[in-house]
Amino acid sequence: MTGIDLFAFIVPLLILMLGVYIVRQARRSRESELNYKLRKCQIALDDAEQSLDNTVYYYKSEIRRLKSRLGEAVDDETDPVAAPHHGAPGVNGRSVQDVKFRQAKNAFARLYHPDQVSGDDREKRLRVEMFKEFWDELERIDRRNP
Repeated sequence: MTGIDLFAFIVPLLILMLGVYIVRQARRSRESELNYKLRKCQIALDDAEQSLDNTVYYYKSEIRRLKSRLGEAVDDETDPVAAPHHGAPGVNGRSVQDVKFRQAKNAFARLYHPDQVSGDDREKRLRVEMFKEFWDELERIDRRNP
């Protein structure tokens, strides 16, 4: 084989390999973007479900209060204590959910804080941005449920 024949064989092969690499990277980027959007939708759905549960709990307790004020018998269906609720008493007057959330938040901070990384500058910057994004979301959830 001459140098020209070899060159004619290698160049298309390199172009093909480059194309495969670009397609693979684009697919990974798209999957990552979709996973991020899916996670945001899951968080929004969880927030909506929590809000609905809180609203139901509030109105059940209000019905119970009004019935007791009118002197009517209170049935267990509208009894907020009998109904499962995420804000049930837990430790030191805090709800069980609140305690677990704070424990999870602290564990997240310990594991993923950017100061815990020993890598190159690019990895640290990426870690800082990701941590800020998640931390902002955790703070938002924490403010929503005082």
